[in-house]
Amino acid sequence: MAVAAAVGVGVMVTSFRQTVVTWLTHSLQADIYVQPPSIMQRRVEAVVAPDVIAALRTAPGVAGLYTVRSLRVRTADGAAEVVTFDVGPTRHHTFRFKDVDPAEAWRAFTEEGAVLVSEPYSFRHGVGLGDAVQLYTDRGPRTFRVGGVYYDYASDQGVVMMARPLFNRWFDDRQANGVALYAAPGVDLDGLIGALQQRVRGRQEVIIRSNRDLRESSLEIFDRTFTITHVLRVLAVVVAFVGVLSALMALQLERARELAVLRANGMTPGQVWKYVSLQTGLLGLFAGVLAVPLGLVLALVLVYVINKRSFGWTLQFAVPPEVLVQAVLVAFVAALLAGLYPAWKMSRANPALALRQE
Repeated sequence: MAVAAAVGVGVMVTSFRQTVVTWLTHSLQADIYVQPPSIMQRRVEAVVAPDVIAALRTAPGVAGLYTVRSLRVRTADGAAEVVTFDVGPTRHHTFRFKDVDPAEAWRAFTEEGAVLVSEPYSFRHGVGLGDAVQLYTDRGPRTFRVGGVYYDYASDQGVVMMARPLFNRWFDDRQANGVALYAAPGVDLDGLIGALQQRVRGRQEVIIRSNRDLRESSLEIFDRTFTITHVLRVLAVVVAFVGVLSALMALQLERARELAVLRANGMTPGQVWKYVSLQTGLLGLFAGVLAVPLGLVLALVLVYVINKRSFGWTLQFAVPPEVLVQAVLVAFVAALLAGLYPAWKMSRANPALALRQE
């Protein structure tokens, strides 16, 4: 059971990380991202100053600039996070949609005045494709049709996504929390970032990062978040190791008289070593092999049941071979070590004393 728990947790963490990597690859399409500093990693409250946006837009080497705005809006069910952005070169492949054709969902979003909701929002509020979301806009309450549900792992509370023209129609807010820049063909990104930093210096302190740097920093945050999970997995492996070691050692010590009788009937000390090591090794190997399917079942529950109910996220199920191999090796090595002391003790036992006790 301990080996299976280690397998389950390892597969769950790997599945989560691979899902986040895939999501970041699809979501981060621009070359450079600009964002004001924030004390909160999950949500940016500060806005980019208009003069900074103007300076970035006219910078040499910038082919396009598109803004993103995130704000809290009242709804019939409480507050919701509404995100709007300039569509620009973004296409439907940026989003991974659930139960809808991507081209159809994108057309409804950009041309028909529909909104997109993230999977956690859909899960928590019970809305899906074709349903309606009511938002309290600057023009009063307004109902928007849901054109699609997309996979998102930035917020476990959910997001309502709105195209910029639709947002400008119902809200007076024209600020931006972030800016996405596309570099002109052939422009060196590192050099462009340095030039942009010089251009906005003295106007507002902002963070300018490339696509690669933003992806790496996001994964670094993910790994730090799951540090405690890795520690728990290591503890599970240690428990599994000690469990196999103690159980098989106790089993062999209980057979002390039986092995002594075999010694009295002609078994040599070397044969005792081989006999005990073979038994414990096979038992540990079988324990590790049988723990693999049980661990995969546990991982399925963690990925598709626990995570879904806790956060509303659908994760990609990924099985790393190294986790399975490690589980089998832990059980096998622990079993071999468990046989060392019993084999040593039985090889030195007095056969005459063993026969007399029998």
